[in-house]
Amino acid sequence: IVARHESLRTTFERRDGEVRQRFAAADIGFALQEHNLQTLDADARQAAVTQLTQAEARDAFDLSQGPLIRGRLLCLAEDEHILLVTQHHIVSDGWSVAVLIGEFNALYAAFSQQLDDPLPPLALQYADYASWRQQHLQGERLHAQVDFWKAHLDGAPALLELPSDHPRPQVQSYQGAALALQLPAPLSARLRRFSQQQ
Repeated sequence: IVARHESLRTTFERRDGEVRQRFAAADIGFALQEHNLQTLDADARQAAVTQLTQAEARDAFDLSQGPLIRGRLLCLAEDEHILLVTQHHIVSDGWSVAVLIGEFNALYAAFSQQLDDPLPPLALQYADYASWRQQHLQGERLHAQVDFWKAHLDGAPALLELPSDHPRPQVQSYQGAALALQLPAPLSARLRRFSQQQ
């Protein structure tokens, strides 16, 4: 999968005040750290899974050195594993993660039956699409888009200051919390109408 997709082999460096992309060779491979947790009892194994997952989420990426995708394979039993794959958002989004999962599933199904790689060669890379899109938004088309959004956003506040209840840390951990609540139906309907008006 890493060999198929240039974006997963991309690093970024600053040169002469500009950010430049570098593509590593297709045979760069994929570093997969393996952790054998089979000898741990159930509680210790779950604690190790939690600790390794949190460590993986905290581990920063170096955009200039890469790789910007990495993995850990946690072996819980001979026939039970957890695969952690972490990507930097600069080389992935929700859609591309879905592509990666689909390709992984297709390859896993084929290789587990000793079949060949079922994935056809890619006709285009993401950089091809980005280049086309950049060329597409030039000249009059770009001016039309800029004019539309200037008119549409005319009168909008320049900056919306939202207070926070905690100071922002020097280094973001991206750890947060979730609070699930259900709004009463009338309030939900009013909020929906209000947001559509805005």
